Amino acid sequence: MSTPAITLRRPGFVTAVTSLLPMVVFLLADRWFGLITAMIAASALTIVLIVVRRRLGYGVGILLPLSLGYAVVKAIAGVLTQSHVVYFGVGVALSALIAIAVGVTAFTRRPLAVHLMPLVTPYRRLTAEHPVYRRVAAHITLVWALAELSISAWEGWHLTVSTASEFVIMRAIGPWVAMGVVIFFLIFYVRFRLDRYEWALARDERREREAIGA
Repeated sequence: MSTPAITLRRPGFVTAVTSLLPMVVFLLADRWFGLITAMIAASALTIVLIVVRRRLGYGVGILLPLSLGYAVVKAIAGVLTQSHVVYFGVGVALSALIAIAVGVTAFTRRPLAVHLMPLVTPYRRLTAEHPVYRRVAAHITLVWALAELSISAWEGWHLTVSTASEFVIMRAIGPWVAMGVVIFFLIFYVRFRLDRYEWALARDERREREAIGA
């Protein structure tokens, strides 16, 4: 059975910078006007950015109502409880659930990493139909899921012992650095495990061409 193709694109620079705007707005509003205003302002800007991306033609699809619903529920929960723990805790819990869902795919025939590995380690001959490729993809998927769960656990703890602004700043730095290190070693692991098979397939292909031409 062939693996369905899923088209994925690397996020652009503008998209990455834009995603930081709600965080900046939250920090400024929290400092000048207080927590409630910060939660409302950041959530409102998030909703505006989601709608603008849709109007500009970015592929949001079914994620549009889900993203809007998440932003609204998160804002309402935070404002009603007047608690940054609840406001940010929704996102922490969602990250943990996503990590579990991703980790489960490691035990299927199509681990999520099968669709992500070509973005960073494209192979011309080695495909997801190769058993070693799928096995490595399962390892990558499981390690990423465990790393994300660990980060979520740390965020949950840090959320209970820090102020809202402290949590936002640390969340913008710590998890990205930690996951960056994890991804670096995962890429190294993929190359270490799969490059030899790509070279072997290339060698066999060259020998076949030579045999045909002889």
